[in-house]
Amino acid sequence: MAGLEAKGVVGPYALKGVDLRVAPGEWVALLGPNGSGKSTLLRVMAGLLRPQGGVVLLEGRPLRAHGSYRRGQLLAYLPQGGPYPEGLLVEEVVRLGRIPHLGLFGREGREDREAVAWALEVVGAGGFQGRLLGTLSGGERQRVLLARALAARPRYLLLDEPTTFLDLEHQGGVVALLRRLAALGVGVLAVLHDPNQAALAHRVAVMKGGRLLAEGRPEAVLQEAFLQSLYGPGVRVAHLMGRPHVYLDG
Repeated sequence: MAGLEAKGVVGPYALKGVDLRVAPGEWVALLGPNGSGKSTLLRVMAGLLRPQGGVVLLEGRPLRAHGSYRRGQLLAYLPQGGPYPEGLLVEEVVRLGRIPHLGLFGREGREDREAVAWALEVVGAGGFQGRLLGTLSGGERQRVLLARALAARPRYLLLDEPTTFLDLEHQGGVVALLRRLAALGVGVLAVLHDPNQAALAHRVAVMKGGRLLAEGRPEAVLQEAFLQSLYGPGVRVAHLMGRPHVYLDG
């Protein structure tokens, strides 16, 4: 069965039996207070942490039944922060995303070069190729690291707070990119802090205390009483153009 799925995942750390599936062509936004287990779940689903119970399935098979190169072709992960390879040129950094696709001798072909150019262009970093990563601003660096993940042309993309360090214009660009990638058939799971960005996703999942509290379409999940139970009584929800809009009262 196509998809990336956590089934009854327990641990490490806070996770307490989480079930969550991302289908090809679907963008799922993962919300929740700090310390709720969002980043841990993402790392488990990326294969970077082993669950103490349950299983992660990739395309119907246990994640670790796929070889590391095959996992790298199917699944890309962008963490919250560094360390950053600051001594590399931007093009070299993005090229690292092609490693799972290179042959026995690691030789690049036209497809690899095209994937790197496409990834840089799609995140708005097409003019950065010859610059050192360490000379870029935090927002520019974040876009380059996103390009590195995209260069793998993955079927599933896991992003931990991808709009961090970005100004409003580029935050909007990333959100639009996630919708575009989903339209191209990529399954996207993104940890977000802004419920208004999450409202643009196909589906919203909300965690607290290591558990999945709610999951569904944004208008069904982003209800005022529910969000107040998570974030406090000052949270308000209006509806603009058929979508929930979350704001603080006073």
